Amino acid sequence: MKRAVSCAAILALAATGCTNIGFDTGQHLPQNDGANADLKGVVHVRNAYLQAAPGQATSPTSPASEQTLYAVVINDGDKPDQLQHITVEGGGGTVQLSGAAADIRPDQPVGANQQPLGTVTGVRGTSVPMIFTFRDAGAVRVIVPVKSNTSQSPAGSAGPTTMTTPAAPGHAPRHSPAH
Repeated sequence: MKRAVSCAAILALAATGCTNIGFDTGQHLPQNDGANADLKGVVHVRNAYLQAAPGQATSPTSPASEQTLYAVVINDGDKPDQLQHITVEGGGGTVQLSGAAADIRPDQPVGANQQPLGTVTGVRGTSVPMIFTFRDAGAVRVIVPVKSNTSQSPAGSAGPTTMTTPAAPGHAPRHSPAH
């Protein structure tokens, strides 16, 4: 009887270890704070966000005079594509692309290393719906978050940092590693 129970327990443990073979949810989900979108499995927009210029206040109710649009665009196809334009959905603002944003060659990401795709004017809120239009792949809607100009870049830093946690009255602040 003990032998049958032991065999059943071992078999059950082995079976539970096999249930997730080939399925890793972290494998396909980019780890960033910006917006991500895929178009026809060929063109990918990663970590798209808007950021106001230093010293410029951002408010959900009044439009910022100008914000920088950051994103990384990746072409997994076998022929070049072109980012023709980006528009603010609903016509509430304008987007001016930088010159480097137009040609999207295969396996040569555009916008990497914090290179802006362009500038956006006349938008407000904590997120802005935008349409990225490509010559061959078509158009994709991206809800782009607005990052305050005092926050750390959504890409994060390469090394550890420390943050001060506000203390209760009469207590010293404590330091904790940032994530």
